Amino acid sequence: MVKDVDKAFTRYIITHRGKPHAVMMAVDEYEGWLETLEIAHSDSWTRALSRARCEDEAGRRLSYEAVVGPTTSARAPRRKAAARR
Repeated sequence: MVKDVDKAFTRYIITHRGKPHAVMMAVDEYEGWLETLEIAHSDSWTRALSRARCEDEAGRRLSYEAVVGPTTSARAPRRKAAARR
């Protein structure tokens, strides 16, 4: 199992009496989650998210094309595969 978690996004849910209690994952992935949590809880991120919600509620939105430019078949965004559990 320890060797498997080094592979991309391989995780094991550890249960106790049939209920999930812990997750085994690669250290790099865990550190990435910690960094994401730090960003998501920062004051600047919280303020930016609040402003974005207010703008969305007021109907001020930008399309994908307005942000990144027109898409062509070569530049069209690819859909990500569903995350494995």
